[in-house]
Amino acid sequence: MEQVVGPKYQSKGSAGKDYDPSFAREVYEKVDSGAELKMCMQCGVCAGSCPLRDKMDYSPRKIFALIRAGKREKVLKSKAIMLCTSCYSCIVRCPRKVPVMDIMHGLAHYALSLGYKPRAETALFGEKFWGNIYRLGRVDEKDVALRYFLGHKLSDAVLLMLENKNMGLGMLRYKRMKVLPERPLKNIKSFRKMLDKAKAMGKGGAA
Repeated sequence: MEQVVGPKYQSKGSAGKDYDPSFAREVYEKVDSGAELKMCMQCGVCAGSCPLRDKMDYSPRKIFALIRAGKREKVLKSKAIMLCTSCYSCIVRCPRKVPVMDIMHGLAHYALSLGYKPRAETALFGEKFWGNIYRLGRVDEKDVALRYFLGHKLSDAVLLMLENKNMGLGMLRYKRMKVLPERPLKNIKSFRKMLDKAKAMGKGGAA
């Protein structure tokens, strides 16, 4: 018997159109912690607990409702899934202990893997940050910043450098950033193999 993934509702102006379970199934199967969404009872505690709810286009509760409604594009293009700061407020207060934070992060990673970039700046910074980790096995703040700036067109890159120069000078002054380049880890090849394996496992490429 086919599993029911959500209640059937009728939306205003769309009488007779039931919820589409196909995207919910996709989330259950392909998004990290996605199957835990089945426990959500739409109480709204997560939305009321989130400190960034006013910055989101959709609250976590609405994101979950949209998933059940089959609104794939709205969810994957939503800025909300990229805004979670891992404060754990939603998880601590959820009466059913739904790992809301993990699901939101899972949706963000899934959207990026499909080529969606709900927040282009965040995605660009993340790309440069993780590229730095992969190359060196540690973070070189000035290298990450430079690569992030140069990921923009030249005029914008210059403006970003000028806007952030005081922060950079402050980091140098308080020894939070080195002048000389960071050296890679001694066992960087083994470290990269570990990251490659983790990436393959995330894509279902390893048992």
